[in-house]
Amino acid sequence: MDVLTAMKNRTSFRSFLDEPVPVDMIKNILEDASRAPSALNMQPWEINVVLGSERKRLSKKLLKAFKERGITCGPGAARPLPETFMLRARKCAEDMTPLINSMGQDFKKYVNEGSLGFYGAPCVIFVFLDESFPCERMVDVGSFLGFVVLAAFARGLGSCPIGLVTSYADEIRDFLNISDSKKLAISIAIGKPDLSKSINNFKTIRAPLSETVRWVD
Repeated sequence: MDVLTAMKNRTSFRSFLDEPVPVDMIKNILEDASRAPSALNMQPWEINVVLGSERKRLSKKLLKAFKERGITCGPGAARPLPETFMLRARKCAEDMTPLINSMGQDFKKYVNEGSLGFYGAPCVIFVFLDESFPCERMVDVGSFLGFVVLAAFARGLGSCPIGLVTSYADEIRDFLNISDSKKLAISIAIGKPDLSKSINNFKTIRAPLSETVRWVD
């Protein structure tokens, strides 16, 4: 599969089959993603991969924390977002809701608990950044994330970047037994998508360039 095909057809899946992904395939995905650009080739990302029964055990821990603390999905902005961005978010939620409802699920519960259950994916990749790096190095993490989801798609796997877990970073660091100096940037659910679930028919649209690009010549 060529890179442009992967870019045009990749989508985020929100229901996965309970089938293991070969470790060698995950290694290949991560090796591909390691080619992502980074400042001075520092490759600042630090990766933890959680598989199988350990992934399920972690999800139980996160869902317990969710019931206690109730932090949910949302923009997480320090101040109100411009209406342009909120309109896109509302449109996404509106389009997803009937698909989730058709599965007998409530939208908010499915998205929140689904995120912390990694939508049933058998593999989760956690990307950390050492606190010694400035926030600008999150750009490098973003490049790595993009390469991971494209490499997974090219190998016939589904993926879903999940940000809610960053609100439960303490529980995740405790589970992984890693230092508080490691900042959790993002998690990526990886697995074979369950194509029988209607939510996996969902595909977002993109804003026209006229809304996002300013030309200066």
